[in-house]
Amino acid sequence: MHRKVASFSPFEFDAQTTELRKHGLRLKLPGQPAQVLQVLIERAGEVVTREELQKLLWPAETYGDFDQGLNTAIKRLRAALGDSAQTPRFIETVARRGYRFIAPVQFALPVQFAIEDVPADRRQPDPGLTPAPSPAPFRRFRLLTIAGVVIAVAGLIVWSYSRRVIAQSAPIRSLAVLPLANLSGPDQDYFVDGMADALRQKLQLIKSVRVISRTSSMHYSDNRKALPDVAHELNVDAVVEGAVQRSGNRLMLSIALTRVEPERRIWSNTFESDVEDVLALEATLAGRIADEIKVNLASPDRARLMATRRVDPAAYLAYARGRQAWNKRSQQDL
Repeated sequence: MHRKVASFSPFEFDAQTTELRKHGLRLKLPGQPAQVLQVLIERAGEVVTREELQKLLWPAETYGDFDQGLNTAIKRLRAALGDSAQTPRFIETVARRGYRFIAPVQFALPVQFAIEDVPADRRQPDPGLTPAPSPAPFRRFRLLTIAGVVIAVAGLIVWSYSRRVIAQSAPIRSLAVLPLANLSGPDQDYFVDGMADALRQKLQLIKSVRVISRTSSMHYSDNRKALPDVAHELNVDAVVEGAVQRSGNRLMLSIALTRVEPERRIWSNTFESDVEDVLALEATLAGRIADEIKVNLASPDRARLMATRRVDPAAYLAYARGRQAWNKRSQQDL
Protein backbone atom coordinates (compact mmCIF):
# COMPACT_ATOMS: atom_id res chain seq x y z
CA MET A 1 0.00 0.00 0.00
CA HIS A 2 3.04 2.28 -0.38
CA ARG A 3 1.10 4.58 -2.74
CA LYS A 4 -2.27 4.42 -0.98
CA VAL A 5 -4.12 6.51 1.59
CA ALA A 6 -5.89 4.50 4.29
CA SER A 7 -9.02 6.00 5.84
CA PHE A 8 -10.40 4.87 9.20
CA SER A 9 -12.73 7.50 10.59
CA PRO A 10 -11.81 10.14 11.64
CA PHE A 11 -8.19 9.44 10.60
CA GLU A 12 -6.25 9.17 7.35
CA PHE A 13 -2.82 7.56 6.97
CA ASP A 14 -0.71 8.28 3.89
CA ALA A 15 1.56 5.28 3.47
CA GLN A 16 3.85 7.11 1.06
CA THR A 17 4.65 9.98 3.43
CA THR A 18 3.78 8.10 6.69
CA GLU A 19 1.64 11.07 7.74
CA LEU A 20 -1.30 10.58 10.12
CA ARG A 21 -4.11 13.13 9.93
CA LYS A 22 -7.29 13.66 11.92
CA HIS A 23 -9.99 15.67 10.11
CA GLY A 24 -7.18 16.86 7.83
CA LEU A 25 -5.00 18.04 10.75
CA ARG A 26 -1.55 16.46 10.71
CA LEU A 27 -0.58 14.69 13.92
CA LYS A 28 3.05 14.24 14.89
CA LEU A 29 3.91 10.54 14.77
CA PRO A 30 7.58 9.42 14.99
CA GLY A 31 9.07 6.95 12.55
CA GLN A 32 8.81 3.69 14.53
CA PRO A 33 5.12 4.07 15.55
CA ALA A 34 4.28 5.16 11.98
CA GLN A 35 5.96 2.04 10.57
CA VAL A 36 4.10 -0.19 13.03
CA LEU A 37 0.81 1.49 12.04
CA GLN A 38 1.56 0.92 8.35
CA VAL A 39 2.13 -2.79 8.88
CA LEU A 40 -1.02 -3.18 11.00
CA ILE A 41 -3.15 -1.32 8.43
CA GLU A 42 -1.76 -3.37 5.56
CA ARG A 43 -2.99 -6.48 7.35
CA ALA A 44 -6.13 -5.01 8.91
CA GLY A 45 -8.25 -7.67 10.56
CA GLU A 46 -5.31 -10.10 10.87
CA VAL A 47 -3.11 -10.81 13.87
CA VAL A 48 0.41 -9.48 13.30
CA THR A 49 2.74 -11.29 15.69
CA ARG A 50 5.47 -9.57 17.65
CA GLU A 51 8.01 -11.76 15.86
CA GLU A 52 6.79 -10.54 12.45
CA LEU A 53 7.04 -6.91 13.56
CA GLN A 54 10.54 -7.58 14.86
CA LYS A 55 11.71 -9.04 11.54
CA LEU A 56 10.08 -6.30 9.49
CA LEU A 57 10.94 -3.18 11.48
CA TRP A 58 13.78 -3.82 13.92
CA PRO A 59 17.39 -4.41 12.77
CA ALA A 60 18.93 -7.69 13.86
CA GLU A 61 21.36 -6.00 16.24
CA THR A 62 18.55 -4.47 18.33
CA TYR A 63 17.00 -7.71 19.58
CA GLY A 64 17.76 -6.82 23.19
CA ASP A 65 15.75 -3.58 23.02
CA PHE A 66 12.92 -4.91 20.85
CA ASP A 67 10.30 -5.56 23.56
CA GLN A 68 10.69 -2.13 25.12
CA GLY A 69 10.83 -0.46 21.71
CA LEU A 70 7.67 -2.15 20.44
CA ASN A 71 5.77 -1.46 23.67
CA THR A 72 6.78 2.21 23.48
CA ALA A 73 5.76 2.42 19.79
CA ILE A 74 2.32 0.88 20.49
CA LYS A 75 1.83 3.23 23.47
CA ARG A 76 2.65 6.34 21.41
CA LEU A 77 0.51 5.09 18.55
CA ARG A 78 -2.49 4.60 20.82
CA ALA A 79 -1.97 8.06 22.30
CA ALA A 80 -2.05 9.60 18.81
CA LEU A 81 -5.23 7.68 17.93
CA GLY A 82 -6.90 8.32 21.30
CA ASP A 83 -7.11 4.55 21.74
CA SER A 84 -6.72 2.31 24.80
CA ALA A 85 -5.68 -1.28 25.40
CA GLN A 86 -8.70 -1.95 27.63
CA THR A 87 -11.39 -0.74 25.19
CA PRO A 88 -9.67 -0.65 21.79
CA ARG A 89 -11.26 0.96 18.77
CA PHE A 90 -8.26 0.60 16.47
CA ILE A 91 -5.45 -1.59 17.86
CA GLU A 92 -6.35 -4.77 19.73
CA THR A 93 -3.78 -6.64 21.81
CA VAL A 94 -3.90 -10.40 21.21
CA ALA A 95 -2.44 -11.94 24.36
CA ARG A 96 0.94 -13.66 23.95
CA ARG A 97 0.76 -13.25 20.16
CA GLY A 98 0.74 -9.68 18.88
CA TYR A 99 -1.67 -7.01 17.65
CA ARG A 100 -4.61 -6.65 15.28
CA PHE A 101 -6.02 -3.52 13.59
CA ILE A 102 -9.79 -3.85 14.12
CA ALA A 103 -11.23 -0.62 12.65
CA PRO A 104 -12.78 -0.70 9.14
CA VAL A 105 -10.25 0.61 6.60
CA GLN A 106 -10.81 2.04 3.13
CA PHE A 107 -7.96 2.48 0.68
CA ALA A 108 -7.66 5.07 -2.08
CA LEU A 109 -4.89 6.32 -4.32
CA PRO A 110 -3.67 9.89 -3.78
CA VAL A 111 -5.04 12.35 -6.30
CA GLN A 112 -1.67 12.87 -8.00
CA PHE A 113 -1.57 9.19 -9.01
CA ALA A 114 -5.10 8.91 -10.37
CA ILE A 115 -4.21 9.80 -14.00
CA GLU A 116 -0.70 8.36 -14.01
CA ASP A 117 -1.96 4.91 -13.07
CA VAL A 118 -4.23 4.70 -16.14
CA PRO A 119 -2.34 3.07 -19.05
CA ALA A 120 -1.62 5.56 -21.83
CA ASP A 121 -3.35 3.42 -24.45
CA ARG A 122 -6.59 3.60 -22.44
CA ARG A 123 -6.72 7.36 -21.84
CA GLN A 124 -8.11 8.04 -25.33
CA PRO A 125 -11.13 6.30 -26.82
CA ASP A 126 -10.49 3.69 -29.45
CA PRO A 127 -11.58 5.15 -32.82
CA GLY A 128 -12.66 1.71 -33.90
CA LEU A 129 -15.27 1.65 -31.12
CA THR A 130 -17.00 4.94 -32.05
CA PRO A 131 -20.75 4.26 -32.10
CA ALA A 132 -22.66 4.70 -35.29
CA PRO A 133 -24.79 7.88 -35.62
CA SER A 134 -28.31 7.67 -34.25
CA PRO A 135 -31.15 7.61 -36.72
CA ALA A 136 -32.39 11.09 -37.64
CA PRO A 137 -35.80 10.86 -35.85
CA PHE A 138 -34.10 10.22 -32.52
CA ARG A 139 -31.19 12.67 -32.88
CA ARG A 140 -33.23 15.79 -32.14
CA PHE A 141 -34.86 14.14 -29.14
CA ARG A 142 -31.44 13.17 -27.79
CA LEU A 143 -30.04 16.68 -28.29
CA LEU A 144 -33.04 18.24 -26.58
CA THR A 145 -32.67 15.80 -23.67
CA ILE A 146 -28.97 16.58 -23.31
CA ALA A 147 -29.66 20.33 -23.49
CA GLY A 148 -32.31 20.01 -20.77
CA VAL A 149 -29.96 18.08 -18.51
CA VAL A 150 -27.17 20.62 -19.08
CA ILE A 151 -29.47 23.52 -18.23
CA ALA A 152 -30.74 21.77 -15.11
CA VAL A 153 -27.21 20.95 -13.93
CA ALA A 154 -26.02 24.49 -14.64
CA GLY A 155 -28.93 25.89 -12.63
CA LEU A 156 -28.17 23.55 -9.76
CA ILE A 157 -24.50 24.58 -9.81
CA VAL A 158 -25.38 28.28 -9.79
CA TRP A 159 -27.85 27.80 -6.95
CA SER A 160 -25.38 25.72 -4.92
CA TYR A 161 -22.56 28.20 -5.52
CA SER A 162 -24.74 31.16 -4.53
CA ARG A 163 -25.85 29.37 -1.37
CA ARG A 164 -22.26 28.51 -0.49
CA VAL A 165 -21.05 32.10 -1.07
CA ILE A 166 -23.81 33.46 1.15
CA ALA A 167 -23.04 30.90 3.87
CA GLN A 168 -19.29 31.55 3.76
CA SER A 169 -19.79 35.30 3.98
CA ALA A 170 -22.09 35.01 7.00
CA PRO A 171 -20.37 36.11 10.23
CA ILE A 172 -19.33 33.52 12.81
CA ARG A 173 -21.30 34.24 15.97
CA SER A 174 -20.59 31.08 17.98
CA LEU A 175 -17.82 28.54 18.32
CA ALA A 176 -16.70 25.59 20.42
CA VAL A 177 -13.19 24.71 21.60
CA LEU A 178 -13.10 20.91 21.55
CA PRO A 179 -10.76 19.00 23.91
CA LEU A 180 -7.25 18.98 22.47
CA ALA A 181 -5.69 15.63 21.55
CA ASN A 182 -2.93 14.51 23.92
CA LEU A 183 0.09 13.16 22.00
CA SER A 184 2.34 12.87 25.08
CA GLY A 185 0.71 10.07 27.09
CA PRO A 186 -2.02 9.90 29.78
CA ASP A 187 0.21 11.54 32.41
CA GLN A 188 -0.06 14.80 30.43
CA ASP A 189 -3.88 14.95 30.30
CA TYR A 190 -3.94 17.67 32.95
CA PHE A 191 -1.59 19.89 30.92
CA VAL A 192 -3.48 19.44 27.63
CA ASP A 193 -6.88 20.02 29.29
CA GLY A 194 -5.47 23.13 30.94
CA MET A 195 -4.40 24.57 27.58
CA ALA A 196 -7.87 23.99 26.11
CA ASP A 197 -9.48 25.64 29.14
CA ALA A 198 -7.16 28.65 28.94
CA LEU A 199 -7.83 29.13 25.22
CA ARG A 200 -11.57 28.84 25.83
CA GLN A 201 -11.40 31.48 28.59
CA LYS A 202 -9.43 33.81 26.32
CA LEU A 203 -11.98 33.53 23.52
CA GLN A 204 -14.81 34.19 25.97
CA LEU A 205 -13.43 37.74 26.27
CA ILE A 206 -14.74 38.38 22.73
CA LYS A 207 -18.15 39.83 23.50
CA SER A 208 -19.63 39.41 20.00
CA VAL A 209 -18.97 35.64 19.90
CA ARG A 210 -20.69 32.96 21.98
CA VAL A 211 -18.14 30.38 23.19
CA ILE A 212 -19.51 27.03 24.38
CA SER A 213 -18.70 26.24 28.00
CA ARG A 214 -16.19 23.65 29.13
CA THR A 215 -18.95 21.44 30.55
CA SER A 216 -20.59 21.05 27.13
CA SER A 217 -17.35 20.78 25.15
CA MET A 218 -15.79 18.09 27.36
CA HIS A 219 -18.51 15.62 26.30
CA TYR A 220 -16.47 15.28 23.10
CA SER A 221 -13.15 14.38 24.74
CA ASP A 222 -13.34 10.97 23.03
CA ASN A 223 -15.01 12.30 19.91
CA ARG A 224 -16.04 9.77 17.27
CA LYS A 225 -18.51 12.01 15.46
CA ALA A 226 -18.03 14.11 12.35
CA LEU A 227 -17.48 17.84 12.93
CA PRO A 228 -20.81 18.90 11.35
CA ASP A 229 -22.64 16.56 13.74
CA VAL A 230 -20.75 17.97 16.74
CA ALA A 231 -21.43 21.54 15.63
CA HIS A 232 -25.13 20.78 15.14
CA GLU A 233 -25.42 19.30 18.64
CA LEU A 234 -23.61 22.29 20.18
CA ASN A 235 -25.40 24.78 17.89
CA VAL A 236 -22.22 26.60 16.81
CA ASP A 237 -20.94 28.09 13.55
CA ALA A 238 -17.30 27.01 13.92
CA VAL A 239 -15.12 24.55 15.82
CA VAL A 240 -11.56 24.87 17.18
CA GLU A 241 -9.63 21.60 17.49
CA GLY A 242 -5.99 20.59 17.77
CA ALA A 243 -3.31 18.43 19.36
CA VAL A 244 -0.61 19.05 21.98
CA GLN A 245 2.72 17.33 22.51
CA ARG A 246 4.94 18.22 25.47
CA SER A 247 8.51 17.13 26.14
CA GLY A 248 10.05 18.59 29.27
CA ASN A 249 9.81 22.37 29.04
CA ARG A 250 9.01 22.39 25.29
CA LEU A 251 5.60 22.00 23.74
CA MET A 252 4.20 21.81 20.24
CA LEU A 253 0.61 22.72 19.42
CA SER A 254 -1.27 22.06 16.16
CA ILE A 255 -4.50 24.04 15.93
CA ALA A 256 -7.28 24.39 13.35
CA LEU A 257 -10.41 26.53 12.97
CA THR A 258 -13.20 25.01 10.85
CA ARG A 259 -16.49 26.53 9.71
CA VAL A 260 -19.13 23.83 9.65
CA GLU A 261 -21.83 25.18 7.30
CA PRO A 262 -20.55 24.65 4.70
CA GLU A 263 -17.63 22.65 6.15
CA ARG A 264 -14.43 24.53 5.33
CA ARG A 265 -11.06 24.82 7.03
CA ILE A 266 -10.59 28.54 7.74
CA TRP A 267 -7.16 28.46 9.34
CA SER A 268 -4.62 26.03 10.77
CA ASN A 269 -1.06 26.29 12.03
CA THR A 270 1.55 24.62 14.23
CA PHE A 271 3.34 26.43 17.06
CA GLU A 272 6.31 25.57 19.27
CA SER A 273 6.98 27.27 22.61
CA ASP A 274 8.46 26.94 26.08
CA VAL A 275 6.06 26.27 28.95
CA GLU A 276 7.03 29.59 30.52
CA ASP A 277 5.63 31.34 27.41
CA VAL A 278 2.40 29.33 27.31
CA LEU A 279 0.25 32.36 28.21
CA ALA A 280 1.74 34.31 25.30
CA LEU A 281 1.00 31.37 23.01
CA GLU A 282 -2.62 31.23 24.18
CA ALA A 283 -3.02 34.98 23.63
CA THR A 284 -1.54 34.66 20.13
CA LEU A 285 -3.97 31.87 19.29
CA ALA A 286 -6.96 33.84 20.57
CA GLY A 287 -5.87 36.90 18.56
CA ARG A 288 -5.43 34.89 15.35
CA ILE A 289 -8.82 33.22 15.76
CA ALA A 290 -10.46 36.61 16.36
CA ASP A 291 -8.84 37.91 13.16
CA GLU A 292 -9.86 34.85 11.13
CA ILE A 293 -13.54 35.10 12.14
CA LYS A 294 -13.36 38.84 11.35
CA VAL A 295 -14.29 40.18 14.75
CA ASN A 296 -13.97 43.94 15.18
CA LEU A 297 -12.41 44.46 18.59
CA ALA A 298 -12.20 47.83 20.29
CA SER A 299 -8.72 48.74 21.52
CA PRO A 300 -9.46 47.99 25.21
CA ASP A 301 -11.00 44.61 24.30
CA ARG A 302 -8.01 43.64 22.13
CA ALA A 303 -5.65 44.71 24.89
CA ARG A 304 -7.42 42.38 27.35
CA LEU A 305 -7.41 39.57 24.81
CA MET A 306 -3.69 39.92 24.10
CA ALA A 307 -2.60 40.57 27.70
CA THR A 308 0.10 38.10 28.72
CA ARG A 309 3.10 37.46 30.94
CA ARG A 310 5.76 34.82 31.44
CA VAL A 311 5.12 32.16 34.06
CA ASP A 312 7.19 29.87 36.20
CA PRO A 313 6.87 26.42 34.52
CA ALA A 314 6.65 24.53 37.83
CA ALA A 315 3.96 26.89 39.12
CA TYR A 316 1.98 26.65 35.88
CA LEU A 317 2.08 22.84 35.90
CA ALA A 318 1.01 22.75 39.55
CA TYR A 319 -1.87 25.11 38.74
CA ALA A 320 -2.91 22.91 35.78
CA ARG A 321 -2.94 19.83 38.02
CA GLY A 322 -5.05 21.68 40.57
CA ARG A 323 -7.53 22.82 37.92
CA GLN A 324 -7.89 19.24 36.68
CA ALA A 325 -8.57 17.99 40.22
CA TRP A 326 -11.12 20.78 40.74
CA ASN A 327 -12.91 19.99 37.47
CA LYS A 328 -13.14 16.31 38.43
CA ARG A 329 -14.62 16.99 41.87
CA SER A 330 -17.91 15.33 42.81
CA GLN A 331 -20.83 16.71 44.79
CA GLN A 332 -19.53 14.87 47.87
CA ASP A 333 -16.26 16.82 47.64
CA LEU A 334 -18.07 20.16 48.08
